[in-house]
Amino acid sequence: MEYESFLINRYESFSTTCRYLEIYHPDSEINYALIYENDNLIELLMFENRGDTTVCMNGLVHIDQTIFSEFIKYIFEVFPAIKKVEIVLSYTSYMFDKSILLNSGNDYVIKLPSKIDDYILGLGHSTRKNIRNYKSKLLRDYQHVNFITKCGSDIEESTIDRIIQLNTARMKHKGITPGKDNAEMLNIYKYSQHYGVVTYIEIDGEIVGGNIAYILNKRIFGHVVAHDENFSKYSIGIICHLYLVQVAIEKRLSTFHFLWGDTDYRRRFLGEPHLLVSYFVYRAYSLDFLVTKAKSTLSQTLLKIRHSELAKPIRNAVKSYRKKKMAAII
Repeated sequence: MEYESFLINRYESFSTTCRYLEIYHPDSEINYALIYENDNLIELLMFENRGDTTVCMNGLVHIDQTIFSEFIKYIFEVFPAIKKVEIVLSYTSYMFDKSILLNSGNDYVIKLPSKIDDYILGLGHSTRKNIRNYKSKLLRDYQHVNFITKCGSDIEESTIDRIIQLNTARMKHKGITPGKDNAEMLNIYKYSQHYGVVTYIEIDGEIVGGNIAYILNKRIFGHVVAHDENFSKYSIGIICHLYLVQVAIEKRLSTFHFLWGDTDYRRRFLGEPHLLVSYFVYRAYSLDFLVTKAKSTLSQTLLKIRHSELAKPIRNAVKSYRKKKMAAII
């Protein structure tokens, strides 16, 4: 934990902390590469050797290519059994020899103003109008509506559990297989005790929508958002998002990160896309390199096709089938 303060100040990433690795990778043997300039620590790369692969655990960060070049050179010199280095979720694109782009996506980021009124004025006219109408209707239909914020050790496990339950139900309703089980819920709760902020809406004492997020220095990262399907006519999810943005502005944070995913509401909420990329960098050209390169190229091509307008009817049919299948299981 002696490097926690440096990691937070240097990278401001919720996934690049000692606490994160302690909770999400408890059985991993983490190594540290410390890089100095004029006796000052300027970079700290955390990594784990998994078989023939070194995985750099610094995610959601900006690191210069020259730094990574020295790091990769060091890995290949010190660990002769390592054949490749994996770089995950980097905001910086790289041009390495013998490298393969594994995947890419966008983190939608809001630059936060100093006042919530300025933020709302920046939204589109229809977005502002819809939010105002939905919130007014909610407050008109229910007398006991509370907007609640909890941070760090004040966050209760039952609150995390409820929001994840709502998220799971929401995913099933949309025909998407949920990705968060009980173990993930527990990890989220443990991590929220250190850097978490939870905002949620209660009606008559029951949570009907909420967000789980993390604050690192001046950045806030949205991790889980959910709402009760029975309140969809009030656009509870959108109201929850606005409330979390409001809390972030009140805390004088600089940026709001929606993280990966390309959805319309992120753009409507003034999120700007910031590219996230992951790579393999190989020690030498090999059969493994060629096979992985071919698989990566095919995967990215299929992904583009899957998200194209031409494939929309197929996507809708798959979602409909999953909905029916999940409903039958329930």
